[in-house]
Order: sequence, then structure tokens, then C-alpha cells
Amino acid sequence: MKIQQHSLSIIKAHAEINLSADEYLSDQPLSSEEKKYYDECKQYYYMTKRPLISVSDEIFDHNVAIESLILKFGIDEDCHQFKLQNFLNNICSMLNITMHDISIKNIQNGSAILETEIFGKLESKDKALKIRVMYESLTDKMQEEIAKLNVFFLYMGSIEAFAKQQNYRSEIKLNPQFNRTYGPGHTYWTGELKDGRDRGGKPYYCPVGWQRNSLYIIDNLRARYKGWCICYHGTKFSFGLAILLSGLKPADNTAHGEGIYASPSIIYACHPRYAEVKDIEPKHQNEYFKIGKDQYGNDKYGKYVQFVLECRVHPSNIKKIGRETLGARTTIDSNMSNEEIEWVIETNAKKIVDFNDVDAEMICTGIMIRVTEQHPQSLPDS
Repeated sequence: MKIQQHSLSIIKAHAEINLSADEYLSDQPLSSEEKKYYDECKQYYYMTKRPLISVSDEIFDHNVAIESLILKFGIDEDCHQFKLQNFLNNICSMLNITMHDISIKNIQNGSAILETEIFGKLESKDKALKIRVMYESLTDKMQEEIAKLNVFFLYMGSIEAFAKQQNYRSEIKLNPQFNRTYGPGHTYWTGELKDGRDRGGKPYYCPVGWQRNSLYIIDNLRARYKGWCICYHGTKFSFGLAILLSGLKPADNTAHGEGIYASPSIIYACHPRYAEVKDIEPKHQNEYFKIGKDQYGNDKYGKYVQFVLECRVHPSNIKKIGRETLGARTTIDSNMSNEEIEWVIETNAKKIVDFNDVDAEMICTGIMIRVTEQHPQSLPDS
């Protein structure tokens, strides 16, 4: 009965308001960095059929006072044709809020980039609690429903944190001198790499069959992170961009305790439980997924793609080394024991470990990509 009453109050509140997008259109155009950012979010949306959802880590920090919270939506519509009131009616019902909970700030040109302030009348701790509940309510099904409103991007948090995230995203630089293709005929070695570099006493094996797109982190990376171990974190295809935007959340399935789960074995990290296998639809095939030429000299594209994050962690932040949790009956990776294939990384109680921070417990140094014609489960190392 309470749920029905709340739904009726939402409908009644909406009926009393009729807002037009024209009232809130901003004269300020999107910057080139913003436009590029939103174009990337749209690509994510087109390929996953879900909006990219980003949240600032401060809403999980009980020691941070939050003065103002925003919900920022990217809607794949012409802002001059955008039906603001219809959109608000639908999104408020989905998020279980009323029009009295939000205040429209502006709508930017291009796609409809709608910025709203939310829970402005509440105390800081109550704002954070409500936005956390809202964020945790965004199930896969809910995200699919939100996508039906043409929402390709949704941000929850402070405007300051959003600006920081955008600046970081625009400054993410590939470090092509360290890009690698691993396998015979390319960068290749057998057994533990013996090159004299300090990797925290942990072995580093050749990730055969993968390509590394190296990320620029800091000048003199090797000196700054001397003694840090290389490990891998498998990710769902739809989480890749969100992880780079907002960092890594500690694992929900905590078989070996709380923390971020990683592995020194890319073979283990790329298991479909951890690294989603994504079909590449023909309309999305491009240079990114090209794997060579066919017998007639035409470009040849892969059918499946996986992403794994290459990370570095200081050995003091590896809080536990544990056995595999897949229930494997055979050796997963011939280079190491099944008993020592999962690492739990200390997060120091952080809800999100931010890759923006060069002093974070764990950093991401590259995106490992495997594009194949065969389904990965049929490959020898899968």
C-alpha cells in the first residue's frame, strides 16, 4: 500500500508541473573535450544498449561533507526537439523520486545534456545516503529501461568531482612506445621474464595472444613504480570505460575477503566469469577489431573481443594470495599453481580505488585486448 501511495504522489506531482526544454537551453556550447567525451559515451551506449553510469567516490565517504549533488544526463536527442517534461516524468518514476527532489540547472546544445541538482533541501549525510540507495538500485534491467529513454550517460555526484573526472578522461594518453603484441613473431618469451627489472619478487609471464594498449600514467613510470608487481583484472565489456572513469570497486563476491581481486595470470583473469566475451556486430567492425587480411587481400575482422586491465600493485598491498575459485579440476595456468592464482588487493576501506590517483593502492597501466575469430572458450589457453 505504501508503494502504491508513493507512486500516486509521484504522478500527482508530475501532473502539476509542465516544463519545457526551451526554458533551460544554455548558450554555452560543449567544449571539444566534452564533445569527445560524450561521443565515447555514445559508442558505449550503442554497443551495450545501456547508459554509461558514473558516480563520484565521495558519496561513499562518510567523512566528506557534500554541499551539492547533481544528476547529469546525456540524452541522444536534438535538444530543440527534446520533450523535457515527458523525460522527467519517466525518469523520476524509474528512480523513485518526485519533481520536488530535483532542480533543473541547464540543458546544453548538441545532444540534450541535462544537468539537475538533486536533494537540495536535505542535509549532507542524507543526500549521500539517498544517492547511494539510488545508485545501488540501478540493476541491469533498470539500466536497460533507462536506455529506452535514449539516455547514453548518467552521472551522480558533485559537480567538482564530475569536472575532475572529465579532465582526467580528456588527459588519458596512450603511451604507444610501450604498446605490444604478444606471441611468436612479436614480443615473446617463455617462462618467467628475466630482464633484471624489479617487479616485487613476483614473476611476469608472456600474455600470449593479447595486445597491450599502454596508458601514460606518469613520467619515469619504471622508477616511480619500481618493485610493483604486474597483475590482471578481468572486466565486463560494458564496465571498461566506467572503470577508467571512476576506478575499481572492491569485489562483491569476497571468497578470500574484502578487496579488489586480481591475478598474476591473464589466462585466469580472462575467464568469462571475469572478462566478458563480447560478440562484435558487423556494424561495429572497424580498425579497432581488424585482425589481418583474408586470402583475397580484404580486411579481416574478429568476431569476439575481451578486455582485461593490466595493473600494477605494490606487494605490501597484496593482503592475501589464494587458490582459484572457479572449481577447476585441472591446472589453469602451467606457469603457476592453482593454489596461488588469486590476489586480494588492499583498498584501505575505500569504496572505489581511483585510477586518477598516482598514489592509489593499484594503478592501471594498460588495456589488454584479445580479438579472435573463434570463441575464446575454444582456444587452447581458455
